[in-house]
Amino acid sequence: MRIALSTNWNSFRHETADDMLAEIVSLGFDTVELGYGLTHRQAEGVAKWRDAGRIRVGSVHAFCPSPMPGVANPEIFSICDPADFRKARRGIAAVKASADFAASVGARAMILHAGRVPMRRGVRRLADLAEQGLIGTPKYQRQLERVLDKRGRAPKRHLDTLCESLAEILPHVERLGLVLGLENLPTCDAMPNEPEMQILFDSFQTKALGYWHDAGHAQIRQHFGFIHHAGIVARFADRLAGLHLHDVAFPGSDHRMPPAGGTVDFSLFARFLGSDIPFVLEPARGSDASSIRTAVDFLSGLWKLTPEASAGHGDAGTPHEDEPTT
Repeated sequence: MRIALSTNWNSFRHETADDMLAEIVSLGFDTVELGYGLTHRQAEGVAKWRDAGRIRVGSVHAFCPSPMPGVANPEIFSICDPADFRKARRGIAAVKASADFAASVGARAMILHAGRVPMRRGVRRLADLAEQGLIGTPKYQRQLERVLDKRGRAPKRHLDTLCESLAEILPHVERLGLVLGLENLPTCDAMPNEPEMQILFDSFQTKALGYWHDAGHAQIRQHFGFIHHAGIVARFADRLAGLHLHDVAFPGSDHRMPPAGGTVDFSLFARFLGSDIPFVLEPARGSDASSIRTAVDFLSGLWKLTPEASAGHGDAGTPHEDEPTT
């Protein structure tokens, strides 16, 4: 196991992969997640670094490289919107293109935001109450119940559309030897939520479909009253495709480097250290390099990692399916 760094941290500050990756390597990393902000020019440069054995690619966050020049957004397309068939078709094509790229650079997993159900006003109102410090009050509880009730009555067509899209995407992902990790998001309008994730796993037995656990997002979901963080980790442990690691300041300020914020219990993930799933630090864009170094030191100490396992020491050659991890 190696801790990787998401290129979303610095890709926006560099025109070329050389400059972007040199900065990441200077922090001691030899493994990256290629983020959705990557340009086609940067993607070509990353492939050269990878082919030369100068960097590993553990995971790719769709849509990557960005299908729209100048747009860095993981939700350009939705694959669960029944109201826009053309957009869903474009989304399926874009997911497949990202999967092709992920396979070409030796990634093990691809991360996807599948889409949302339309309930933005209720979600925003709940977040406003949380930011006002009203979590736990009767006013917050009433809004939470309204939002969860509406989410529970979300049109079945959204889940049906998601299933139809996955039925087309997963055989392609499976042929490439990848795992498609559907990411948990912090707000309750995102698809799939935890019960829907279970429905998908019951419907698709292939190992090409996995659950991508974003630690910060899960912690916010716990703060807002949607889930119990530790319970969700245990529930989907056998389908875990990878981890995004960042901390949260209560109630919803995420993408802080641990231990800043201090609300995420990172010991929850020690059980996965012997696996080959990607562990990815996902700092906010432009975070100080010193905070990233501190995060690696904190997690290495917590998990008792060797220097070789904590971040980019030693050979950065291409990982293979049968390669032992440390």
